[in-house]
Amino acid sequence: MTLVDDLQAMLALAQELQRDDPGALQHTYGEIAWWSANLPHGETQARLWYESDRLVGWCWLTGGSELEFQVRPTHRDLLDEMVAWSQPGEVWLRADHEDAARRLRASGFEHDPDAPWMRLNERSLDDLPEPALPHGYRVRTVKEADHASRAAAHRSAFHPSRFSDDVYAFVRSVPPYRQDLDCVVEAPDGSIAAYTLAWVDEQNGVGELEPVGTHADHRRLGLGRAVNLFALHRLREEGATTALVACRGDAAYPVPCALYESVGFRPFSRKISFCRV
Repeated sequence: MTLVDDLQAMLALAQELQRDDPGALQHTYGEIAWWSANLPHGETQARLWYESDRLVGWCWLTGGSELEFQVRPTHRDLLDEMVAWSQPGEVWLRADHEDAARRLRASGFEHDPDAPWMRLNERSLDDLPEPALPHGYRVRTVKEADHASRAAAHRSAFHPSRFSDDVYAFVRSVPPYRQDLDCVVEAPDGSIAAYTLAWVDEQNGVGELEPVGTHADHRRLGLGRAVNLFALHRLREEGATTALVACRGDAAYPVPCALYESVGFRPFSRKISFCRV
């Protein structure tokens, strides 16, 4: 199996847990889908655990150090095997997953309460405001002619970034990607000024925004709020009833939280990291 095949299996497990036991989710459908942007760099390893033909857990190691994982609630002890296999320097997990935290501490990891952490946010897709834009800007979904400008907007928003045209092309090739959910703000000169890539888990009616960015030349114009609202409208049109987004939650990085609160997102959990000590 290829890493793309692994990604598909991981997505299917996320959908199953979202339906049957959402509190057990370590990583959401949209988050996993966006990991496709890591694959062209060749720095990712994955291992999946099966019982017969049933996927019971997986781990995803990036850069030989950062570990993400998912286990079924019936197979929590797999985390011990995952850590032994991957030998990571850092592991991310939901803060309310106490069994996983206990296992990591037993394996020589500890959480630094002063370290950056991620806030997990959600909102209903009822009562969505309409996007408002400065004169000359407009919201729409991406077109083929936008691809180079769209990738450039991402690099500007997350500078320094390795999001090349080829990486963007790879993301567009994975099955969860939909061009009609790749939402952008077009600037007066026709370039892409801001964007929100939306993913939809159609089985569960859950959408997700991942990632969101504004080109450095177009900041402080309300474009991020506008393109997020447009993406939420698109998700609702595609049958989603709930939307998710994650962002840094610590005080050192306050802007994304304020942006998502401005479009109605509210926190429901957090994700923290454990580092080897």
